[in-house]
Amino acid sequence: AAAAAAAARARRRHRRLPSPPSASFVPDESTDDELPAARSCVYSDKFVYNSCDGDGVAHGDEGNELEAALLITGTAVGGGSLALPYFTAAGGFLPALGLLGVAYALLLGSSVVLVEPTIRVWEDNPDRAVSMHTVVDTYLGERWGWAAGVTFWILINCTLVSQLAQCGNMTTLFLPFADGAAWQRFGSVFAAFVIAGASFRKYVGKINAFATAGLFAAFAAACVAGAPGISVGTLLTANATAAIPALPAIMQTMTYGEAIPTVVDMCRGSRTKVKKVLAFGSLGPAVMYALWLAVTLGRKELAAFGATGGDLAGKILSEGGWLGAATGAIGAFASVSTLIGCYLALSRFNADTFELPLNEGCRKLIALTVLPSLALAVMGGPGLYFLMIKFAGTVPVAFLWGVMPPLVAWTMLRGDGKLTPAWRAVLGAGFLGSVIAMVIGIRTM
Repeated sequence: AAAAAAAARARRRHRRLPSPPSASFVPDESTDDELPAARSCVYSDKFVYNSCDGDGVAHGDEGNELEAALLITGTAVGGGSLALPYFTAAGGFLPALGLLGVAYALLLGSSVVLVEPTIRVWEDNPDRAVSMHTVVDTYLGERWGWAAGVTFWILINCTLVSQLAQCGNMTTLFLPFADGAAWQRFGSVFAAFVIAGASFRKYVGKINAFATAGLFAAFAAACVAGAPGISVGTLLTANATAAIPALPAIMQTMTYGEAIPTVVDMCRGSRTKVKKVLAFGSLGPAVMYALWLAVTLGRKELAAFGATGGDLAGKILSEGGWLGAATGAIGAFASVSTLIGCYLALSRFNADTFELPLNEGCRKLIALTVLPSLALAVMGGPGLYFLMIKFAGTVPVAFLWGVMPPLVAWTMLRGDGKLTPAWRAVLGAGFLGSVIAMVIGIRTM
């Protein structure tokens, strides 16, 4: 059977693809002969056979690599970036910088590991939207699939609640006449309906690209405005032990794994493109966070205030000035971009789980995507901002992007007969390390 399958793959490798009616597909000349024919082109050949232009399938719209990379950047850089100085002030700048590097490497590694399983499931399911629920269910079985699905739902809704709570906070800061809990709740409701409405439109990629560009500009402005007050001595002050508890919050503010199925859609199953998008799209947030922490933790008065448990971003916003204006712009653009990424991911998950059409005309899908997090944000108020970030990083992020990817990759490689000792060591270390981190995080909540 194995020999027959190998012969069939060899025949498919040399078979020419039929030209689609629109002639919009051009096979890549540089193919990887180590991959099966259906997994070797710039576009997925399997997707092209099903529908060369995406008509008649449940996958989302195609997008260019820049839009896909900006989606990763926008998903990773959210309003939670304003909370980073709050969580890292006790340890200082240098330990926080090291934790940023660790978080970048861990999240990129887990995402790259998930690329191949996700694309295979995506290719095999042209009639439905694909989410991490389907990927885990395919490789690990129904129980694991539901565990991943429930955890994913909790993670995305925690992120949405934190961002909607922050939108409520910022409403009272930006509008001089808006004061009190009622205005904060109004800000959360307004943000939810406006941004969720845009997230179900075909031009959402361009809206997200604009928000991400504004985010870059705001970070640059904050660096320019805050650089004169940075003290080298303050930057070098470090307490590694006090810094370690900040890792879950850093992981939460940098996570973007929920956007992988969307990126696979936008890149039409190209393994090379998806990996490139993940690497470059997630690098921007790491660099921006490093500069943001230098501006906040490198200023003596802010570092002293943060070490006592104060909200550094809130202090900067209340003081106003150029740095305060730039910080406000960071919060606004980051919240828009993160909300878009989360609504896209959650709508795909709901469409996959409940077998709903992935389009703006499905009211049930919109309600399932928007209302749960909005209800919790309105009931809990702005106080949920920090709590949701810490909880999401401690449990859902560690489980979904730390524990699950090694298990999925292990099962896939074992089925392919490619589970080498090196892969066993890498995947086993990732699994055990994530379990340990999750247990420690729960105990320090």
